[in-house]
Amino acid sequence: MPPVVLPTLVSLLLVLAWPAMAQTPIQTPIQSPRPDVSAADPRSASALPDWRAAMPSPTASPELPASLDEAIRRWQAAHRAVGEFPRGHADLLRWEQARTGEASPKPTADPLAWPEAWQQIRRQHADQILQPRANVVEQWQARRQWLALERQARRAWVQAITAQARLGLQEERLHAARTAHALGERMARLGHWSRARFIPVQQALAEEQAGLLQARWEARQTLETLAGLMGLWQADAVQALGQRLPAQLQVPAEVQATARAEGQALEQRPDLRWQRDAALRQLQSVSEAQWARWAQALEHTLTAGAPVADRPAAGNVPQWAEGALRGDHALEKALAAQTALQRESAALRRQVRQAWDQLQAALALDRLQHDQLLPLAQAAETETLLRYNGMLQSTWELIDAARARLGAQADALNARQAHWLAHIDWHTLMAGGEIDPPAGVSAGKNPGASGAAKGH
Repeated sequence: MPPVVLPTLVSLLLVLAWPAMAQTPIQTPIQSPRPDVSAADPRSASALPDWRAAMPSPTASPELPASLDEAIRRWQAAHRAVGEFPRGHADLLRWEQARTGEASPKPTADPLAWPEAWQQIRRQHADQILQPRANVVEQWQARRQWLALERQARRAWVQAITAQARLGLQEERLHAARTAHALGERMARLGHWSRARFIPVQQALAEEQAGLLQARWEARQTLETLAGLMGLWQADAVQALGQRLPAQLQVPAEVQATARAEGQALEQRPDLRWQRDAALRQLQSVSEAQWARWAQALEHTLTAGAPVADRPAAGNVPQWAEGALRGDHALEKALAAQTALQRESAALRRQVRQAWDQLQAALALDRLQHDQLLPLAQAAETETLLRYNGMLQSTWELIDAARARLGAQADALNARQAHWLAHIDWHTLMAGGEIDPPAGVSAGKNPGASGAAKGH
């Protein structure tokens, strides 16, 4: 039998793997081929998002019984009502919430596929399409621009889907807090709980309300970012986009390790190839005798300016001796070209290894969260429900188990998003694009249960 406290939340769904994302997008019908400037027209209406329904309402403290006789009368009336339901308070609350229509189903729409979204994004950036007779440099610059745009769009897609799923989880957490609050309010009204014992339950409800506001804000921000890339500017169009997003992300296609990864990344960077060719020509223009004199002068300069043992360098700057290079401009140019090439190539190789480490760590954490931690939390909730049905555990323990399961689902969402972002960065880097330095991976532990007062 399903848990009485919380509905089962659908976890994340399908986003196409990286190679599939690059396939021909689905064609979307266009109302008119002529571009318009409606977004710039002050008369174009677009209402701001309505947050009134999201604003938390204050919860009043329950009226405690004025006398022992009043407490007994309340207790008898409450137990007569609870007796009509096989599992007591929780079933009664569930029935009352169904009567008030608290759990209303969300509208569904045809899920939006990534190729369709990417086609719309490309349409909005038609000004960046390459001209027919572009030279090699222009082709490379255009390629970098499109790689950067695709990376930005893919990240926005993943983050928007994840934020929408987090919002759904937080709504479930708030539902659990409201259930606990309603039960605690009954206990206080019947005189079973003191005011001090009920306060932590009220605090837990307020914290979950704050969490819902934060989750709703994050969902709106990520949705606006994606909508902006797609050229959607009207509020209702952005809202419709949120309803069409897939509900979950599937696991990205696993990347196989290869010893050629660093070389492949270098091959995708024509600027480094041109830089390497120029450096080789300049290096070959310098004779072996010139390089020998330079090496001897370098050793003498570095030895003379070396710091004393066990002392810091104190800002000592190495300086060539007078006439050490004898005005050899060819050698200076060759040395500058070689140094710059070596640094940039080594930095790219280091970035490839860091991106690989990031991807593998994110993959391992994703598997750990989905294959072990989340199933364990779900199994714990199921076992708690069975013991609750056998009257071996209280309603509060069932609520805490549901909160723990929701925390595990949130951790799994975070891990899947981190996996996708690392996956996107890896493929962008291997295609010749640029990425940010790895941000690291985190278990992103979410609190599973609040410190609310316990009691049957």
